[in-house]
Amino acid sequence: MADILIVGVVFGFAAFALYRGFKKSKKGACAGCSQRNSCAACNSDDSNHSSASTCSKS
Repeated sequence: MADILIVGVVFGFAAFALYRGFKKSKKGACAGCSQRNSCAACNSDDSNHSSASTCSKS
């Protein structure tokens, strides 16, 4: 019985993490970036900025 509960919790968390990831990815690179408020690339008007990896992480 405990095994079923543990497996349910693990799969539930995995489903939640996937849901949250897809939801952030639909917002776009900068909207889903945790540093969007302090990132110079995200705050610029550069339309070619399509990846959050160009944000400077300090």
